[in-house]
Amino acid sequence: MNKRYFFGLVAIFAVLAACAFDNNVNAQNIRRCSTNNSNNLLIIGLTADQRLVCFREVNPGRASVIGPVTGLSGDSALIGIDYRVQDGQLYGVGNAGGVYRIDTGSGAATFVNNLTVALDGTSFGVDFNPAADRLRIISNTGQNLRHNVNLGGVTINDGTLTYTAPPASPVAALGVTGAAYTNNDLDASTATTLFDIDSTMNQVVIQSPANNGLLAATGKLGVDTSDVVGFDIYSTLQGAITVDNEGFAVLTSAEGISLFYSVSLLTGRATLIGGFGVGIQIVDIAIPLNQR
Repeated sequence: MNKRYFFGLVAIFAVLAACAFDNNVNAQNIRRCSTNNSNNLLIIGLTADQRLVCFREVNPGRASVIGPVTGLSGDSALIGIDYRVQDGQLYGVGNAGGVYRIDTGSGAATFVNNLTVALDGTSFGVDFNPAADRLRIISNTGQNLRHNVNLGGVTINDGTLTYTAPPASPVAALGVTGAAYTNNDLDASTATTLFDIDSTMNQVVIQSPANNGLLAATGKLGVDTSDVVGFDIYSTLQGAITVDNEGFAVLTSAEGISLFYSVSLLTGRATLIGGFGVGIQIVDIAIPLNQR
């Protein structure tokens, strides 16, 4: 074991040892999950054992349980979550293709509609396009779906995820499992860009055009991650228009250890913020809108 690797492990376990996961669903936890009582961003997380949790961006080790995900119909688990700009609600996608609104006070799910294209993969990225009001779903097999969550909405099977710039490849890009759009506002003049995390290449990529699935790398994470990735972008608004975008991700090691990072969208670099405690695995995150 080289010294750099050894001291890296020491740092990680020191972070984990300081983490205390609060499993009690009570009034104190509800206050912690409010967006109104802190200058630090509130993050909502989905755990591998299907609980909804919340934590502050500066202290993921103090994550609080909101409640178990309940109310799924035809699905046994959620594969991803995101906030929809058009109504400010949290949505989730089930492993059998159900789409739900999620109560962030309890974890209760309300059925919205179904994907009309079957999911293909074992790990997924889920995010709303704020300009088109469509739900993007990508997977570790290169699947690239676009879904309309409105009544009667259907799913479009867009172009398979592939790289077009060096190292270009005509085959599907495998391991792209985190997805997040920039500029989460309702201004008609605002464009948006889709960023993904490629867990095989350990890098951030731009997916553009998103419907074509074409990928171009922006930079390496500097972290080895499994395909269990939670990724979201928070947009700061002034006068209802985005003035800043901040990337955040939960990256999970091959050993199942989840750590929370800030992510530079320009360079791809991930900077460690903290961990969630031993045995706690976060599979996706979603950041409530309009916090600052």
